[in-house]
Amino acid sequence: MSKHNPFSLALAFITGVVLTWGYFTWSSDEAAPAATTQTQVLEQEVKMLPTNTVASELETVSKPQQVADSTPTTEDRSAQTADEQPLEKQLQQLKHELAQQRALVKRYQTQAQAPSDFEQALLDKFEQQSRNEEWAYRTETAMKDFLQTADLSISPELVSAQCKSSVCKFELAAPKDNDDFTHTQWRELNDQLVKQDFWQQFTVSTSKSSDRDFSLLLATESD
Repeated sequence: MSKHNPFSLALAFITGVVLTWGYFTWSSDEAAPAATTQTQVLEQEVKMLPTNTVASELETVSKPQQVADSTPTTEDRSAQTADEQPLEKQLQQLKHELAQQRALVKRYQTQAQAPSDFEQALLDKFEQQSRNEEWAYRTETAMKDFLQTADLSISPELVSAQCKSSVCKFELAAPKDNDDFTHTQWRELNDQLVKQDFWQQFTVSTSKSSDRDFSLLLATESD
């Protein structure tokens, strides 16, 4: 047979392929039982472990994660408490200062509203006097008529008019439905009052006013 016969070459190539395929197949069959055996041994060892041992191992693995999850929450609460304490102290201090300021304002208001010595003397005189009906009625009516006929930009309301024998008390108020009434209207009222005939009989007077209220205390006698 010639070395270069095509039939011989083809036969040699087929023989090589068959031998190579047989070698790899045999190697695969040998490795598979060994791997299967090792897997079976491991499964048997796991089955032989007590149930509580496996649970303990699982719990040990899960605990670090639980602690890690809870730690930020505790720190956040501590930080929140530390932040709230200064704010609470500041709030208490502000409340204390506000109470002091209110007490101070109230004291000033009381002092401002307290009658002067002269006003108190007229009040005492008014309380001690009896009513002279003829003179008191005539003077009270004159005040009411003036408020109805006076040429005022805004007419106030007469709250009360009380006269005794020589002392009168008049209390007036701004109209409830008019917010434009200010001390300017009280000055206008006073300027016109002093020109009235019934007003000329009073020799002493004192007054007290705010934007909404005006009170007058007058007497025909200075003593």
